[in-house]
Amino acid sequence: MDTRRVYPRFAIASLLGNVAFLASWGVVLMRPSGWQVVGPLLLLMFLVLRVGGMWFFASKHPPEERPRMRRTATFTTVLALIAVGIWVYTVLQGPRGF
Repeated sequence: MDTRRVYPRFAIASLLGNVAFLASWGVVLMRPSGWQVVGPLLLLMFLVLRVGGMWFFASKHPPEERPRMRRTATFTTVLALIAVGIWVYTVLQGPRGF
């Protein structure tokens, strides 16, 4: 598959994943009614679009570029897991300073 055709879709999915992550933070910090459902759904959307999209994008590269793209996907996965861990910590501890 030509990666030039995949890239715009990957960029849009990546952007939507980042927006979902920011929205999940907004939901946790504001805690409107139903935040216990909406927050985790937005977080799941972030993981599917951002991490899943990165691994899909890495798999579509030519064989000579795959090791570099796998390292990039692994780094993205680690960063996403750290971000989710901080999000979960905030949910359990509650937002402070409000």
